[in-house]
Amino acid sequence: MKRPKPSAENIYIIASLFFTVALLYYYYTGLGGPILLATVMVPYTVFLALLALYIRGGPISKLPRAANAVLVVLSLIAALTVSGYIVSEFRELNTVRMGSYNTLDIIVGGTAFALVMFAALLKYRAIFILNVLLFIYTLNGSWAPYPFDHPGIRLERIITAMSVEFETGVFEKLPQLALTLIGAFMLFISIAQAFGAVDSVIRLVIGALGSRPRLLPQAAVVGSMVIAMVSGSGAANAASTGSITIPLMKKAGMPPVKAAAIETASSIGGQLMPPIMGISAFVMADYLGVSYFDVVARGWAPALIYYIGLAAAVYLASKAFLSGTAALNIGYGRLEVYKATSLMASILLLIILMGARREYPAYAALQSSILLLALLAAAEASRGKSLHEVAGRILARLAETLKIFSGFVADITILLAALGVMTGLMTITGIPTRVGFLLLEVGAGNKILLVMLAFVFGYLVGLGLPPVVTYILTVVVIGPYMLQAGFNPWAVHFYAFLLGVMSELSPPTSVTAAVTSRIAGAGFVETMIESIKFAMPLFTVMAGVLLEPGLVAEPGISQLLPAAKVLAATIAVVAGLSSKIYIAARTALVIAGIVILVIL
Repeated sequence: MKRPKPSAENIYIIASLFFTVALLYYYYTGLGGPILLATVMVPYTVFLALLALYIRGGPISKLPRAANAVLVVLSLIAALTVSGYIVSEFRELNTVRMGSYNTLDIIVGGTAFALVMFAALLKYRAIFILNVLLFIYTLNGSWAPYPFDHPGIRLERIITAMSVEFETGVFEKLPQLALTLIGAFMLFISIAQAFGAVDSVIRLVIGALGSRPRLLPQAAVVGSMVIAMVSGSGAANAASTGSITIPLMKKAGMPPVKAAAIETASSIGGQLMPPIMGISAFVMADYLGVSYFDVVARGWAPALIYYIGLAAAVYLASKAFLSGTAALNIGYGRLEVYKATSLMASILLLIILMGARREYPAYAALQSSILLLALLAAAEASRGKSLHEVAGRILARLAETLKIFSGFVADITILLAALGVMTGLMTITGIPTRVGFLLLEVGAGNKILLVMLAFVFGYLVGLGLPPVVTYILTVVVIGPYMLQAGFNPWAVHFYAFLLGVMSELSPPTSVTAAVTSRIAGAGFVETMIESIKFAMPLFTVMAGVLLEPGLVAEPGISQLLPAAKVLAATIAVVAGLSSKIYIAARTALVIAGIVILVIL
């Protein structure tokens, strides 16, 4: 495949600039509301995604470049048509024609539905396949066995429910969330990445710990924990920190599989660590009807317990393989210190605005982004020798920010729009209710059995789907019945949230492990199995949120005692599973951890 002409890159930057400016305008004005924003921007994100794929070789690599270019142009025409029509008819669709849509409404709605499904096919194939199966089931429910059979729903009804009804499908709350709250936080992340602040943090952490080989693996833990504060993604975390930490760990004597596993277990914390947790945390806030900061304030305790337990497991493993004789140094200077400090200062401002000032999280993210941009732009200006060079440096970084931001938000919007289709199809066919009745029959009155069923359900869903899908399906299908059984709402949602994080580890699929094993040159399956051993604290925290709901029920001082109990249990279990002492002592430690968690 020939490399595309530079004009394609320029078109993408211009398209990204329009997208970014439009979102920023909405963030500061709120003009039209989130539903209208989604009707304009969801189709446009499909065009952005296809254009990005075209630059990398083509949305459909087997087609000639000319055919791929036609696909991109057609997606833009379709996006403009859908957006223009729905905006002009928005009031009529919401009032006069609600429930009795005309032929043109159905055609436009079907176009929007087809755009999102096509993008899902290219970017999220497992979700596309699941949606196709659900679509067939919705259309022909009489084919399904009892108790999942239903009379079937007309094609026109499915199309309108997935598009112009706005409450479900491609324009519903999930893609609205991607374009509004999540988008504001993605701007912060994009600036940090484009201006090199993330790389500076990695170099700084590894430079501080790398001089002592036994502490070198802790650089993966600490570095990933810090990067997790601004990444929200296990795979992205692994790609950024692992490319440096894994080769250094191997050089110090750590076997490739263990080096990859340590980085995998460290990187999945990208889903856990506040203030920018994974997509599931934003969805959780929406489902619970609370501020995103309410989720963040509760998320600190599980995240810190996980990383402390992981650090203990990594330390015990390091003692067996690293001699402590070699000195491994990675250089860093004042610029790295300045950029890392700027990032931490901006994160601190974000926390203060959301916590102490109780500002709306999106507004807090925007203000923190402005501070971070100003600080990092000053760093770029200090490196230029002339005004022309300074302007060139800053403009190049801004162009990179635009590309990263539009890519992030477009991908997340398509993902959540596809999930909107999935949840919409499940809702109109009543699948959650039917599955729930079966679960109640199996685990009626038995909390432990219900928790185990939820775990098995989450594990199976997470085998081929992203964490946010695992979270949503667990909450929608099983969550209501766990609430009926008496579990605390926050505990139920955090349990489902942690099940989603676990899906980043669960064999046979793990994107994070795929990244780290490739960097380490280790076996993929071996890396996944070894990663589960290091990530054992995730399972104790998962049990902890249900057994000690105070861990997440109320933020603040009330979390300290439950957190101390769960942490003590985690350390005992980790020491029992990871240390090289006698088997009897190791067994006693594991039992002690279970007793602390379950009985005390």
